Amino acid sequence: MAKKTHKSPEEARAAILDAAEKIVVDVGPAGLRISAVAKKANMAHPNVIHHFGSREGLLNALAERVGTRATTRITAAISVALEAKPEDRVKAMTHVLDTAYQGDEGKLAVWLHLSGVESSFKSNMEKIVLLSHRLREAVNGEVDYTNTGRLVMLVTLALVGEVVSGSSIKEALGFGREDGNRAHFRQWLAEILLNLSDAELSTSLNPIKTK
Repeated sequence: MAKKTHKSPEEARAAILDAAEKIVVDVGPAGLRISAVAKKANMAHPNVIHHFGSREGLLNALAERVGTRATTRITAAISVALEAKPEDRVKAMTHVLDTAYQGDEGKLAVWLHLSGVESSFKSNMEKIVLLSHRLREAVNGEVDYTNTGRLVMLVTLALVGEVVSGSSIKEALGFGREDGNRAHFRQWLAEILLNLSDAELSTSLNPIKTK
């Protein structure tokens, strides 16, 4: 059976990355083989090498794609939250949290991160912190940028933890179906984040200067 051809290099790269993404979600990065990717993408093995150079190059490109895709969604959602009326902010902030990981993307991101693949993680996080800081300023006035970064880190760790073992943790803590479901938790977290001023984030390690 003849291998499928793609009209452009961009289409070929997208088909290869789609195939690699499905394989990593199913078996993890350790199970990713160029031959398997080529078969799933319906193209020849050399084509994959031509576009990505190696298995490591393919994994790095996949991590870049996943990070950029998530960052684009998150920053767009924060931009919407910036324009939301005060009474709509909780809903808008909950949507921001909902956009972080969609479908199997959370599992994929965790797999790739644990594998140590390279990506633009730093630049993506900087974009998210910058917009998050503008949102905190809109809600609470003058706020500390370092605290915004810490909050973004805290939220990121919470969402990653939810992907890894959220169901088990909720069950161990005794949460029921309603008060422990994803939507309930994210709305609760959204309200907490919107109500946290710098004064409430003051610690001995990070004292807030008062005028």
